[in-house]
Amino acid sequence: MLASRFLTPLKTGAEACPFADFENGVVYKLFPLHINGGLGKTFEIEADPERSGIVMNVRDAVLAETIEKLIILHDAGGHPTELVGIDDQGDYLIAKQPLATPYGDLDNLREMTIAQIDRMRPLAVERLQAVVCRASFKRPVWIVWCDARAWVMSDLHPGNVMRDADGLPCIIDALLSPLPSELIHRDRMVSEAVEDARIWRETGHLPVRKAFDDVNDDDL
Repeated sequence: MLASRFLTPLKTGAEACPFADFENGVVYKLFPLHINGGLGKTFEIEADPERSGIVMNVRDAVLAETIEKLIILHDAGGHPTELVGIDDQGDYLIAKQPLATPYGDLDNLREMTIAQIDRMRPLAVERLQAVVCRASFKRPVWIVWCDARAWVMSDLHPGNVMRDADGLPCIIDALLSPLPSELIHRDRMVSEAVEDARIWRETGHLPVRKAFDDVNDDDL
């Protein structure tokens, strides 16, 4: 239902309605405020009490959570994002990003193979110093250390992994949520991923964990 005389509408995502300003090389993202008060998406994380693993349930976010997500993704090394503000009627949160490809050529997005995305994703993730987590989240997740705490990042589908003006893979959006401290302490794989992400952020070097090289064979 949105239209503009100056901007070109792009494919609407689960959270926002993007409009491109091709002349100036930017994209405006409009996050609508829903009638139930939701704005954007996030997820709840908790241990599964009946089965082994960790449950992640996607839900509507509120304004503060979506603003926080955009700030963390920007600060951590995602695609640069500017918070423009809220429109005069209070119906939309507006964010602004540099134009990223394949915006403007949506056929390329449809034609991207899984292999191409698999090659791009690790390079984009590296820019956020995000560590893949092997714990039983039942979906691919990465741990990001930013603002002195751990965050869980997910939903890196082809529409969220693109190329910036220099042609480098970048993350323009993702699902992001704070990692509950109780899960860090109860799951070794989560704890190790958090520690690695923290060290990478603070030192600039990703720790290399040995598999079984430093374990006595008698202990296996």
